[in-house]
Amino acid sequence: MLRSSHARPLLLASAAGLSLLLLGGCASNGELEKVRAMAMQAQQSADQANQTANAANQKADRALNTSNQANQTATDTNEKLNRMFKKTMMK
Repeated sequence: MLRSSHARPLLLASAAGLSLLLLGGCASNGELEKVRAMAMQAQQSADQANQTANAANQKADRALNTSNQANQTATDTNEKLNRMFKKTMMK
């Protein structure tokens, strides 16, 4: 296509310039490693937060079970007291 003697060097210079622009716009390996390290640290923090949340959830479940047992004990005791009171009132 380009047969001119000036066109070939111009094309090569343009390609080289474009390559430099593209490479200059990309992150360096060092920058990529920093980003990777930050991402890994963020993932570790998220994993720790998830573990903490799971532990808190387990504690909340145990507290709820204890509360339900206490509520049932109070209900049972209240019913027994009501029966005893009714028996004494009938005498």
